[in-house]
This record gives sequence, structure tokens and C-alpha cells, in this order.
Amino acid sequence: MLDLLAAAALSLGGQTAETAPAAATAEHCGALSKQLGSEFGAVESVAVAASGEDPAYCKVSGTILPTITFEMRLPIGNWNGKYYQAGCGGFCGNVITGGPAYSNSIVTATRRGYAAIATDNGHRGSSPGDASWAQGNPQGLDLFKGKWIPLTYAAGTSIVRAFYGQQPRLHYFVGCSNGGRAALVAAQRYPTLFQGIISGCPVINMTKSGGILGSWMNKVNLKDGKPVLTSDFVRKLPFLERQAIKQCDARDGKRDGLISQPYGCRINFSAIKSCPVGQSGSETADDCLTADEKSVVAKWYQGPVDSKGRKLLAGFPVGSESYWNFWYLRGMNQARGNDLAGGFLRYLAFDGTRPTMTGADFDFDKDPAKLEPLARELDPTNPDLSAFDNAGGKLIMWHGMADPLSVPYQSVTYYQSVLRRMGGAARVQKFFRYFLAPGLGHCWEAASPTAPEEFDPLTPLETWVEKGRAPDQIIATPSSRQGALPVSKVVYRPYPQMPKSLAADNGGAVSQ
Repeated sequence: MLDLLAAAALSLGGQTAETAPAAATAEHCGALSKQLGSEFGAVESVAVAASGEDPAYCKVSGTILPTITFEMRLPIGNWNGKYYQAGCGGFCGNVITGGPAYSNSIVTATRRGYAAIATDNGHRGSSPGDASWAQGNPQGLDLFKGKWIPLTYAAGTSIVRAFYGQQPRLHYFVGCSNGGRAALVAAQRYPTLFQGIISGCPVINMTKSGGILGSWMNKVNLKDGKPVLTSDFVRKLPFLERQAIKQCDARDGKRDGLISQPYGCRINFSAIKSCPVGQSGSETADDCLTADEKSVVAKWYQGPVDSKGRKLLAGFPVGSESYWNFWYLRGMNQARGNDLAGGFLRYLAFDGTRPTMTGADFDFDKDPAKLEPLARELDPTNPDLSAFDNAGGKLIMWHGMADPLSVPYQSVTYYQSVLRRMGGAARVQKFFRYFLAPGLGHCWEAASPTAPEEFDPLTPLETWVEKGRAPDQIIATPSSRQGALPVSKVVYRPYPQMPKSLAADNGGAVSQ
């Protein structure tokens, strides 16, 4: 990551962080809330002392009208002159300021000197999977679809102006998951607001991910009304992952314990040890699969189809097995992926008219078409980014290739559609670069067992925006929460180039 001292020394258009505006003091922070305009509801401001890695900052929190709850952190004495707006995950509903560095967090941004803001997207919810707020709440739904972005931008930059006595010189938007979706909404619908945008693991097709894929993985997992794969199946996931690596690892020309090309690899289930006939999953050993388990796993990999076998969306990528527990198997009803899919069906998919609907009720022939009106407003699939390009914006999109929640093929498909719409890679890569992250799941929510996960997309974006040097690579190294890995470094390269991996025991040369 960029050294914090170096970040603090960035130019502020004639000022440096060490000579920040005189108004940006702890004393001024206490009176700041009284200087804000009519776009705010109740607001309070309080100075927070420096602690550990966190600098002293002015914490501003309250409501942006009509209903956007927010928290903003304004560095005292080391502002870098820039504004940072974060997305949020799931269906939002809470202001979450912490979390993995470049997911939907503002903590790292503040440490780097940014004036940074996080919001709940305009509604309150009990958890990221709670979508009940959308029922009978068209205003909240409009905000969630994207209108919160310019409202927050206007309010956030006005707070900056009031505190520092000047406008930010640059504006960045960073988000992952639904925050990644919002990042693409910002580029497509509000192309002049942000000079730099990072879209991580974007749920580009939220209607298909929540409505179709979520329904599919639940429905095909039922036999006689009961789930086949339950929390008991978690003990078999390491075995299944080993089988997937054995069959799919070498598709990129090397065996390094990392699946770099998950799509196109069809698992041969006859080569996977079968459990004795007649035993249930809970009765079997950890190194075999029952016929029912094989059937469900095959359908999860395959993805949803209609009654004629027509593919509706890509399924779980091979190599994502270690993440199934976190998103789908842990307690089943409590697993986050199930929670998100269920909330989408009940409160978003059909205008809240099916509040008791489950994935088992989804009709894969008739219901997908009924999602299209919502998709046109919710899903940022417009490939025409010419306005963003013309405004001088720069966009980095990345996606974990082992992401089973927002399956990565949807972002590959979107990027390819941008290439077709805008004249090919030579033009598009001047402002939009896409990076694949093999072995990574969804937004750092769970640690990868096979690939380094520590990487920084913000520094290369800053270099691109501020110095005109486009990123040719982003390097990932192991994080502190990861144990021994078969790969010690991965070099992400702009798509369609594939990542390069450095095996832990190969002496230093990047594997080709």
C-alpha cells in the first residue's frame, strides 16, 4: 500500500498536508454541524483524537435529506485534498465505516488522508441481507437504485468545503459487491462526478444474481422438500476443492494449486469417489460424495437453466468450493448468500407482492421475464461509457474468480460488451481496465485458501488519474490472516491477459 507519510505529502494545489487550511482544526470541527445547509437533517460533529494508525479527524454524522444516514471523516492536519465516497454491501441499511481495506470501508481512505464518507444508501435494515425496507417504500428503492450517489456527493463535498474552506481537487468512488454495482452506476449515470472509480466484484446483474441464481441454488438443493447439502457438507468441501484443483488447475498451462481459468472446465464426477449406496451425506466419510450430492454440486456449477435447457446465468465457478460454507451452507437460513437471495425474492423482485416467496417457488420459464422492468433500473449493464471517458474518468474493475455470490462471468460479459460498444481494447483500456483475481472469493469476506489476497487497487488508480500512467499490473501477496499457500504472489494483468502466479517454491520467477 502507499506509505502513509507519502500520502500525507501529496500536493494540495499549492498547499501540503502539513499546512492544511487553518479552518480544519478540532475547535472548528465542533461548530461544523451548525454551518451546513438545508440538504441535511440532524447532524453532529465531533473531533476524534489520533489513535494507532488512525489520524486525528473530524467525525460528522447524521442525515442527508431525504433519508440517507451517513458518517464522514475529515482528517485534521493531514488532508490530501481529495474526496472519497464508499459504496456498501448487500442491501445496505447500515453505515459501516470499517472492513477490508478497499471493500466498502472508509478507514483506510482516512488513513491515507482522504476526506471520506460512508452511508446506508437511504434506508435502515437489520442486516445486509434485510430487504424488508423496500416494501411500500418507493423513495427508498429509488435511492438504493442509484440516486443516493449524487445526493451524497453534493452533501459530502459541501462538508469538505465548510471544513477546509475549499473544494476537493479530486473525487474517488470505491465499492465492492453492491458497492461495486454502485460504482458502475456512478460511471454510467453520473459520469462527471468522479475522476477515479473502483468497482470490485460488482453485482452487475443483481436481478439475475438474487432472483435467478439465488433461486436456482436453493431449488436444486431440495429433495423431498429437504436440503441435500447442509452444514454437514462443510466437512467435504476440502475434498471437493482438491478434486476441482486436480481436474482444472492445469488449464492455464501450469500446475500451481490455483485455478486461473474456472470457466470452461467441466468436472468429471465419475472420477470423484462415490460414497456407498444407501448412506446419507451425514453418514459418509469426508472423502466421497453421494449420488445426490454429486447431482446438486453439478447443478451449482452448471447454473440456472429453463425447462428447455437454455442457460439463464453462469453457475458457481470451479474453485469456489471453500466459500460455499460462508455464503450458502453455514446454518443454511443464516448463511449470507441465502439471506440475500431470500430478501431479494420477497421484497425486491416482484414489487414486494410475494412476501412469502422462496427459491422453490421460482418459475425459471416465466419469472425471469418479470424481473426485466426492475433490471432496467437496478442493474448497471449499459456498455456505453463514452460520457465517463469524455469527462476524463478512469475506472478499475476487478473480480474474484472464485466468487460464488456475484459470479465473475457477469463482469467478464459486461467488459466484453463495453469493448464491442466502444470500439475495442485500444480505446477502452485508455480509461477502463479490468483485472481477474484467481482464487479470490467475494470482496475479502472469507480468506482464500489457495491465492494471495492482499492487493491495493487504489494506488494504481491514483497514479492513473493524477499522473496519467495506466496500470499494467496489480500485485497480490498473502495477507496476515492467510496460512501457507501454494502460490506466494499473483500478478493481475488487464483482461484479456490472464494473471501470472509465482509458486511458493519456484525460486522467484513468475510462472508463465
